[in-house]
Amino acid sequence: MQKFSLITKMFIAAVVITGAAVLVNGLLHWETSRPIELAALLVMSLIASRLKVRLPGINGTMSVNVPYLLIVAVRLSLGEALAIAALVSLIQSIPALKTPASFVRALFSSAAITNSVAAAILAFNLASAHGFLDPLRITAAGAAFFFANTSQIALVLWLAEGKNPLQAWTGMARLSVPYYVLSTGITAVVCAAVQVALWGEAMAVLPLMYSIYSSYKVYFGAPAAVQEQAPAKTMRAHAATVTSAALK
Repeated sequence: MQKFSLITKMFIAAVVITGAAVLVNGLLHWETSRPIELAALLVMSLIASRLKVRLPGINGTMSVNVPYLLIVAVRLSLGEALAIAALVSLIQSIPALKTPASFVRALFSSAAITNSVAAAILAFNLASAHGFLDPLRITAAGAAFFFANTSQIALVLWLAEGKNPLQAWTGMARLSVPYYVLSTGITAVVCAAVQVALWGEAMAVLPLMYSIYSSYKVYFGAPAAVQEQAPAKTMRAHAATVTSAALK
């Protein structure tokens, strides 16, 4: 099991406590005005959360459920959005719960996503208070989600694995910014569609996210496979050398 330093444990605890406090606050102010929409977004978020890709150089995965998390942040109440964020991020981590360290990572991931959705809701509400149009409000929500999520991950990588936080954040940003920009655009389109009851167009987002997942997996899967095969090839070459020397 990975041993975390005291400062790493304190940071993880701070993120988890903050996420729990934010979630409890949202649940205390629970409102349900569109139960069918709530159920539909929950199901689609759960499906999308299972579509995960591993980014190179990062000890973790990225799910393609960001558009749905942004949609719930914009469309649903605070309690509904935070409950979906916490539930979805926990469920997507269940298959990896094999050790105490993996359980800690799952809690951290769930809290980080919950905090990121809360940041998106705050940015959206602030933009709304200043009279911004829907595209700008959704852009503000997407930017807040991106910075909140990636900064938490970069800091924990720095503390737990000794990676340079700026380099870790820059690496994640370079790989994920196009996806976040696309996710924000998808959110704007879906929110505009549902306002005129075009739920068929909104439901079409799921196949689109699957195609994005497939593209990311093909693009990043090949280098990962090569890296995984490299040690095996090295071992085979070493074994062949040893065998040859023994025969001589």
